[in-house]
Amino acid sequence: MAVREGFRSTSGGLRDSFPLRLYAKAKRLGTWDPAAIDLTRDHEDWAAFGELERETILSLTSLFAAGEEAVTLDLLPLVLAIAREGRIEEELYLTTFLFEEGKHTELFARFLSVVAGTARSSTTSCRRR
Repeated sequence: MAVREGFRSTSGGLRDSFPLRLYAKAKRLGTWDPAAIDLTRDHEDWAAFGELERETILSLTSLFAAGEEAVTLDLLPLVLAIAREGRIEEELYLTTFLFEEGKHTELFARFLSVVAGTARSSTTSCRRR
């Protein structure tokens, strides 16, 4: 673990910057929970779809799910690199970005499990928590 010689937030404050404004926006607007989304209607609609519709939706959703998971996995090394450079404002924003990508990953996994019945998820209910 790196030894820190000082902290900018205590010695000089955070700089007003684009990443810091994105961080503030993320705090203000990023309050949603994938487990709180009721998928009951989606489950009902899925049952009414034909094979081609299901296959098309499953294919597209799987691609989105893989993309969200890849971004979630690939973002952490960037956060760590930014942290090593001491760019706290960028680090603050990127941690919110990582959190959002994680929630996207969770939502797609939940949809695939609960609605499409193709994957295992810790959230197996259609209803919101």
